[in-house]
Amino acid sequence: MSMRIALAQLLPAWNDPYTNLAAVEVAASRAADEGAALLVLPEQPLLGWDPRSAAGAEPVGGPLTDALSSIARRHGIALVGSIREAGANGARNTALALDAAGGVVAVYAKRHLFTPGGEETCYVPGTAPALFDCGGFRFGLAICYDLRFPAVFAGYRALGADAVLVPAAWPCERLRHWRLFLRARALDNRVYVAGASYAGGETPVGTYCGGSLAADPEGEVLAEAGADTALLVVDLDQGVIARARAGPDPAGG
Repeated sequence: MSMRIALAQLLPAWNDPYTNLAAVEVAASRAADEGAALLVLPEQPLLGWDPRSAAGAEPVGGPLTDALSSIARRHGIALVGSIREAGANGARNTALALDAAGGVVAVYAKRHLFTPGGEETCYVPGTAPALFDCGGFRFGLAICYDLRFPAVFAGYRALGADAVLVPAAWPCERLRHWRLFLRARALDNRVYVAGASYAGGETPVGTYCGGSLAADPEGEVLAEAGADTALLVVDLDQGVIARARAGPDPAGG
Protein backbone atom coordinates (compact mmCIF):
# COMPACT_ATOMS: atom_id res chain seq x y z
CA MET A 1 0.00 0.00 0.00
CA SER A 2 1.29 3.47 -0.84
CA MET A 3 0.15 7.08 -0.64
CA ARG A 4 1.45 10.46 -1.71
CA ILE A 5 1.97 13.43 0.60
CA ALA A 6 3.13 16.98 -0.07
CA LEU A 7 5.12 19.44 2.04
CA ALA A 8 4.50 23.15 1.47
CA GLN A 9 7.53 25.36 2.13
CA LEU A 10 6.20 28.89 2.64
CA LEU A 11 7.30 32.11 4.35
CA PRO A 12 4.24 33.57 6.08
CA ALA A 13 3.34 37.22 5.71
CA TRP A 14 3.57 38.54 9.26
CA ASN A 15 0.23 38.65 11.09
CA ASP A 16 -1.62 38.63 7.76
CA PRO A 17 -3.86 35.54 7.75
CA TYR A 18 -5.73 36.49 4.58
CA THR A 19 -2.55 36.69 2.49
CA ASN A 20 -1.32 33.46 4.06
CA LEU A 21 -4.59 31.63 3.45
CA ALA A 22 -4.30 32.52 -0.23
CA ALA A 23 -0.82 30.94 -0.28
CA VAL A 24 -2.16 27.83 1.45
CA GLU A 25 -4.94 27.63 -1.13
CA VAL A 26 -2.39 27.66 -3.96
CA ALA A 27 -0.33 24.96 -2.24
CA ALA A 28 -3.41 22.79 -1.67
CA SER A 29 -4.45 23.12 -5.31
CA ARG A 30 -0.98 22.18 -6.53
CA ALA A 31 -0.71 19.26 -4.11
CA ALA A 32 -4.09 17.89 -5.19
CA ASP A 33 -3.09 18.23 -8.84
CA GLU A 34 0.07 16.21 -8.05
CA GLY A 35 -2.05 13.41 -6.62
CA ALA A 36 -1.18 14.01 -2.96
CA ALA A 37 -3.72 12.82 -0.39
CA LEU A 38 -2.23 14.96 2.39
CA LEU A 39 -0.60 18.42 2.55
CA VAL A 40 1.67 19.45 5.44
CA LEU A 41 2.17 23.17 6.18
CA PRO A 42 4.94 24.81 8.24
CA GLU A 43 4.52 25.93 11.86
CA GLN A 44 2.01 28.76 12.32
CA PRO A 45 1.57 29.40 8.59
CA LEU A 46 -1.33 31.83 9.02
CA LEU A 47 0.18 34.38 11.43
CA GLY A 48 3.89 33.53 11.56
CA TRP A 49 5.68 31.81 14.43
CA ASP A 50 6.27 34.30 17.25
CA PRO A 51 7.34 32.84 20.60
CA ARG A 52 6.34 35.98 22.48
CA SER A 53 2.91 36.69 21.05
CA ALA A 54 -0.37 34.85 21.34
CA ALA A 55 -2.29 37.53 19.44
CA GLY A 56 -4.98 36.00 17.28
CA ALA A 57 -5.35 32.90 19.44
CA GLU A 58 -8.66 31.12 18.93
CA PRO A 59 -10.25 27.86 20.07
CA VAL A 60 -10.17 24.88 17.74
CA GLY A 61 -13.13 25.43 15.46
CA GLY A 62 -12.59 29.19 15.27
CA PRO A 63 -12.34 31.27 12.08
CA LEU A 64 -8.83 30.19 11.05
CA THR A 65 -9.63 26.53 11.69
CA ASP A 66 -12.74 26.95 9.57
CA ALA A 67 -10.73 28.61 6.78
CA LEU A 68 -8.26 25.70 6.70
CA SER A 69 -11.16 23.24 6.74
CA SER A 70 -12.72 24.99 3.76
CA ILE A 71 -9.46 24.74 1.81
CA ALA A 72 -9.17 21.02 2.57
CA ARG A 73 -12.76 20.46 1.51
CA ARG A 74 -12.53 22.52 -1.70
CA HIS A 75 -9.49 20.60 -2.90
CA GLY A 76 -10.39 17.19 -1.49
CA ILE A 77 -7.08 16.89 0.37
CA ALA A 78 -6.22 16.18 3.99
CA LEU A 79 -4.23 18.97 5.59
CA VAL A 80 -1.93 19.53 8.57
CA GLY A 81 -1.79 23.17 9.64
CA SER A 82 -1.51 25.04 12.92
CA ILE A 83 -3.07 27.83 14.92
CA ARG A 84 -2.46 29.75 18.10
CA GLU A 85 -5.00 27.92 20.20
CA ALA A 86 -6.84 29.73 23.02
CA GLY A 87 -7.62 27.51 25.99
CA ALA A 88 -8.70 27.70 29.60
CA ASN A 89 -5.11 27.40 30.84
CA GLY A 90 -3.51 29.69 28.26
CA ALA A 91 -2.52 29.70 24.62
CA ARG A 92 -1.01 26.65 22.95
CA ASN A 93 0.99 26.25 19.74
CA THR A 94 -1.31 23.69 18.14
CA ALA A 95 -1.18 21.59 14.99
CA LEU A 96 -4.44 20.43 13.47
CA ALA A 97 -4.98 17.48 11.15
CA LEU A 98 -8.00 17.86 8.88
CA ASP A 99 -9.42 15.17 6.65
CA ALA A 100 -10.35 15.73 3.01
CA ALA A 101 -13.88 16.68 4.06
CA GLY A 102 -12.50 19.41 6.33
CA GLY A 103 -13.15 17.60 9.60
CA VAL A 104 -10.67 17.90 12.49
CA VAL A 105 -9.22 14.43 13.10
CA ALA A 106 -6.29 15.25 15.41
CA VAL A 107 -5.21 18.14 17.66
CA TYR A 108 -1.63 18.31 18.89
CA ALA A 109 -0.16 21.01 21.14
CA LYS A 110 3.62 21.47 21.01
CA ARG A 111 5.04 19.61 24.00
CA HIS A 112 8.53 21.13 24.04
CA LEU A 113 8.35 24.90 23.87
CA PHE A 114 11.34 26.79 22.49
CA THR A 115 12.55 28.19 25.81
CA PRO A 116 15.68 29.85 24.28
CA GLY A 117 13.24 32.12 22.43
CA GLY A 118 10.91 32.62 25.40
CA GLU A 119 8.01 30.62 23.99
CA GLU A 120 7.03 29.53 27.49
CA THR A 121 6.23 33.15 28.41
CA CYS A 122 3.19 33.16 26.10
CA TYR A 123 2.29 29.49 25.66
CA VAL A 124 1.62 26.44 27.76
CA PRO A 125 2.97 23.08 26.59
CA GLY A 126 0.87 20.20 25.38
CA THR A 127 0.95 16.97 27.32
CA ALA A 128 -0.06 14.22 24.90
CA PRO A 129 0.72 12.71 21.51
CA ALA A 130 -1.79 12.88 18.68
CA LEU A 131 -2.28 10.43 15.82
CA PHE A 132 -4.60 10.16 12.86
CA ASP A 133 -5.16 7.78 9.97
CA CYS A 134 -5.05 8.75 6.32
CA GLY A 135 -4.70 6.67 3.16
CA GLY A 136 -3.99 3.47 5.08
CA PHE A 137 -1.16 5.04 7.11
CA ARG A 138 -1.03 6.17 10.73
CA PHE A 139 0.55 9.58 11.29
CA GLY A 140 1.91 11.20 14.45
CA LEU A 141 2.34 14.95 14.91
CA ALA A 142 5.27 16.89 16.34
CA ILE A 143 6.18 20.58 16.08
CA CYS A 144 9.62 22.09 15.41
CA TYR A 145 11.58 21.99 18.72
CA ASP A 146 9.99 18.61 19.54
CA LEU A 147 12.41 17.23 16.96
CA ARG A 148 15.24 17.51 19.49
CA PHE A 149 13.56 15.04 21.84
CA PRO A 150 13.93 11.40 20.74
CA ALA A 151 11.30 10.13 23.19
CA VAL A 152 8.57 11.94 21.24
CA PHE A 153 9.31 9.85 18.16
CA ALA A 154 9.93 6.60 20.04
CA GLY A 155 6.55 7.12 21.65
CA TYR A 156 4.89 7.43 18.27
CA ARG A 157 6.55 4.24 17.06
CA ALA A 158 5.24 2.46 20.16
CA LEU A 159 1.76 3.75 19.35
CA GLY A 160 1.89 2.27 15.86
CA ALA A 161 2.78 5.31 13.78
CA ASP A 162 4.03 4.75 10.24
CA ALA A 163 5.15 8.37 9.85
CA VAL A 164 5.62 11.52 11.91
CA LEU A 165 4.89 14.95 10.42
CA VAL A 166 6.78 17.99 11.72
CA PRO A 167 5.53 21.51 10.95
CA ALA A 168 8.39 23.87 11.79
CA ALA A 169 9.95 27.31 11.61
CA TRP A 170 13.59 26.18 11.70
CA PRO A 171 16.19 28.97 11.46
CA CYS A 172 19.20 29.20 9.16
CA GLU A 173 21.81 29.03 11.90
CA ARG A 174 20.74 25.53 12.98
CA LEU A 175 19.69 24.09 9.64
CA ARG A 176 22.33 21.36 9.82
CA HIS A 177 20.67 20.08 13.02
CA TRP A 178 17.27 20.01 11.31
CA ARG A 179 18.54 17.80 8.53
CA LEU A 180 20.36 15.51 10.95
CA PHE A 181 17.43 15.14 13.35
CA LEU A 182 14.84 14.40 10.68
CA ARG A 183 16.97 11.58 9.29
CA ALA A 184 17.96 10.25 12.72
CA ARG A 185 14.41 10.14 14.07
CA ALA A 186 13.33 8.25 10.95
CA LEU A 187 16.14 5.71 11.18
CA ASP A 188 15.92 5.23 14.94
CA ASN A 189 12.24 4.38 14.80
CA ARG A 190 11.88 2.91 11.30
CA VAL A 191 9.20 5.44 10.35
CA TYR A 192 8.89 8.10 7.70
CA VAL A 193 9.60 11.58 9.07
CA ALA A 194 8.62 14.65 7.05
CA GLY A 195 9.30 18.23 8.07
CA ALA A 196 7.83 21.35 6.44
CA SER A 197 9.62 24.58 7.33
CA TYR A 198 9.78 28.23 6.25
CA ALA A 199 11.07 29.33 2.88
CA GLY A 200 14.09 31.61 2.83
CA GLY A 201 13.60 35.11 4.22
CA GLU A 202 13.18 37.05 7.43
CA THR A 203 10.41 37.59 9.94
CA PRO A 204 10.61 39.87 12.98
CA VAL A 205 11.89 36.94 15.04
CA GLY A 206 14.13 34.93 12.71
CA THR A 207 15.96 34.29 9.46
CA TYR A 208 15.03 31.18 7.52
CA CYS A 209 16.64 29.18 4.73
CA GLY A 210 14.10 26.51 3.78
CA GLY A 211 15.32 22.93 3.90
CA SER A 212 11.98 21.11 4.16
CA LEU A 213 12.77 17.41 4.01
CA ALA A 214 11.26 13.92 4.02
CA ALA A 215 13.27 10.88 5.18
CA ASP A 216 12.39 7.22 4.76
CA PRO A 217 12.53 4.53 7.49
CA GLU A 218 16.21 3.90 6.70
CA GLY A 219 17.00 7.58 7.29
CA GLU A 220 17.55 8.26 3.60
CA VAL A 221 16.43 11.57 2.11
CA LEU A 222 13.44 11.17 -0.21
CA ALA A 223 13.12 14.85 -1.09
CA GLU A 224 14.68 18.08 0.14
CA ALA A 225 13.92 21.70 -0.69
CA GLY A 226 16.33 24.54 -1.18
CA ALA A 227 15.59 28.01 0.14
CA ASP A 228 12.82 29.06 -2.24
CA THR A 229 9.08 28.59 -1.83
CA ALA A 230 8.50 24.97 -2.82
CA LEU A 231 6.13 22.02 -2.83
CA LEU A 232 7.80 18.67 -2.13
CA VAL A 233 5.87 15.58 -3.18
CA VAL A 234 6.85 12.16 -1.83
CA ASP A 235 5.38 8.66 -1.88
CA LEU A 236 5.11 6.58 1.28
CA ASP A 237 5.08 2.79 0.98
CA GLN A 238 4.09 0.26 3.63
CA GLY A 239 6.44 -2.27 2.03
CA VAL A 240 9.41 0.03 2.68
CA ILE A 241 8.42 0.28 6.34
CA ALA A 242 8.06 -3.50 6.66
CA ARG A 243 11.46 -4.16 5.08
CA ALA A 244 13.17 -1.60 7.29
CA ARG A 245 11.66 -3.09 10.42
CA ALA A 246 12.67 -6.60 9.38
CA GLY A 247 16.31 -5.50 9.09
CA PRO A 248 18.96 -5.07 11.78
CA ASP A 249 18.22 -2.81 14.75
CA PRO A 250 19.84 0.57 13.93
CA ALA A 251 21.03 0.75 17.53
CA GLY A 252 23.05 -2.44 17.06
CA GLY A 253 26.53 -2.91 15.69
